[in-house]
Amino acid sequence: MVRQFIGSKHVIAAFLTFACLSSGCGAADATPKPYGQSGKFKLLKDWTFGTTRPDATIRSRADLDKNFYYRYIFAGGQLDGIGTYWSYHRDYPDGDPRSLHVFTPSSLVLKGRIPPNGGLHPRGIESGMLRGKFPVTPTMYVEMRAKLTTGIGAWPAFWLEPGVQYDNGSFSALPWPPEIDIFEFFNWKWRPHTTTMTGNFQTNHHPENFGKPHDIWTQFKNGEYAPGPDFSADFHVFALDWRENQPIWVVDGKPVKQTYYEWHAPPAHILVTNQIGIAFADMTGMTADESQWNYTIDYIRVWQEIAVPEPPSNLTTH
Repeated sequence: MVRQFIGSKHVIAAFLTFACLSSGCGAADATPKPYGQSGKFKLLKDWTFGTTRPDATIRSRADLDKNFYYRYIFAGGQLDGIGTYWSYHRDYPDGDPRSLHVFTPSSLVLKGRIPPNGGLHPRGIESGMLRGKFPVTPTMYVEMRAKLTTGIGAWPAFWLEPGVQYDNGSFSALPWPPEIDIFEFFNWKWRPHTTTMTGNFQTNHHPENFGKPHDIWTQFKNGEYAPGPDFSADFHVFALDWRENQPIWVVDGKPVKQTYYEWHAPPAHILVTNQIGIAFADMTGMTADESQWNYTIDYIRVWQEIAVPEPPSNLTTH
């Protein structure tokens, strides 16, 4: 929120701050830095979306194709769905009315649509996703500014999974786990609004392979973080400060938990998935309202950490 100031200079400064947050900071500004952070970082990747905004780096489907895939990395990069949700991912040509990756002047929208003969049932919904080509490793800072989906059945996610697809079409080793979920919002049953976030890691029942993970400190309660706002109503900034073996989850510039978790795997790739219809939960009350399924992305950025401050030490510990 922009604070109220007295005096024209403060008003101008407040307006510029708001404009920067709204656009992701334009080309005329200094190199983008992680939102709310005071350390030193080197910008490695800046995917800022939009067809007309001056600071955009991804303006078209051609730009998007150079940086992202639209399937999961498994099954030769053609896996288009996971058994725990109803939607599956598709890739249509730019401008096709069925497109699931739609540019606006200032964003990219991962759409959710019901195709012909589809509906509210397994594989009855198509939705967009992004799988980044850029390899992500510990000591990097990964950040996205987005406005999320809403309604019962919405399951927006932002996460890291191991493995790299090379330019020649081959793949690195593809183990699973590890996996770090920067966020997931499970909208089910009594929870139609996008207010409650989880941020997890995966061990597949073998925590000893990942250093016996545990929270170093956390503001999550019973594994969830619900600070108040509906994350589908406006844009928010989500990040992972991936300090080696001790990642920190960050929401709107505020660190919210730090976990001990060892990553013994190839570099990760970024996944942004518009998942819809959670098969392992009761979907009573879900409606076929495509207007609720817009996952709108302002930017995704990756920095290399050079010098970072210590995280807060006065938070709840477990």
